[in-house]
Amino acid sequence: MDNMSKIKKVSKLFNLLLTGLLIILPIYYILYWLFINSLSESLINVNIEPVPECSNTLSVNLQIIGFISSLLPLSALIYGIIHIKKLFSFYQEGITFSLEQVILFKKVSKALALWIVFSIIYESIKSILFSWDNPVGERILEIGFNGNQIGIVIISIVILVIAWIMDEGRILNEENKLTV
Repeated sequence: MDNMSKIKKVSKLFNLLLTGLLIILPIYYILYWLFINSLSESLINVNIEPVPECSNTLSVNLQIIGFISSLLPLSALIYGIIHIKKLFSFYQEGITFSLEQVILFKKVSKALALWIVFSIIYESIKSILFSWDNPVGERILEIGFNGNQIGIVIISIVILVIAWIMDEGRILNEENKLTV
């Protein structure tokens, strides 16, 4: 089996996995907010008493607000996954260096950056919702940026650099084809 055949085969597999992810992610978010009042912080509790995800029971209205706010990071994830799927579709067809792929890499980088921003907003809204029924003065607004998000920013920058390198390689390749 030559390298291009391997690339096509792996790309087909990844396309299938990404399609599954596009189906599973929205279902996860729906189920999370639907059952928020019965979830524990850790789904695997070994020798510890389960601690509820939310200290108060959320009303249906707060659950709806929570779900709607979760659509922010979910939309960025789906945007990114759709463009990664398109990349693998190109690879599946045997197309490895094109302007469209460079653009897709840039869009994936943008999706990661958007996911960070939207996640910060979403987590802030969640902190308000989870403390909404607390007495005045004990409500919480958390705004944070954690180590995972720093890692994703770095990955986003690396993908942007890869897009730039691929574009330069594409330009060189086109110039070589024109050289006689």
